[in-house]
Amino acid sequence: MQQVTSLQEIETFINQNGEMIIGKNSKNNVIIMSMEEYRNNIFDNETVNKLLKSEEDIEKGRTRKATEVIKELRAKYGF
Repeated sequence: MQQVTSLQEIETFINQNGEMIIGKNSKNNVIIMSMEEYRNNIFDNETVNKLLKSEEDIEKGRTRKATEVIKELRAKYGF
């Protein structure tokens, strides 16, 4: 495990490796990551949650045929 002692070293490490886990007494206490990696992580989590909800909707029959929805939209908005 690499040991760093300054903010500059932390920034350099994160730029090279993407994230850093800071631990104390063999326990991972803090994770530091770049904004880009954080955004990707959040996007991945949101995407997975939306997919899980979609699968639940399908299982519980909370779906409609696309042709029905398009027909209603055409009638409502006249296109």
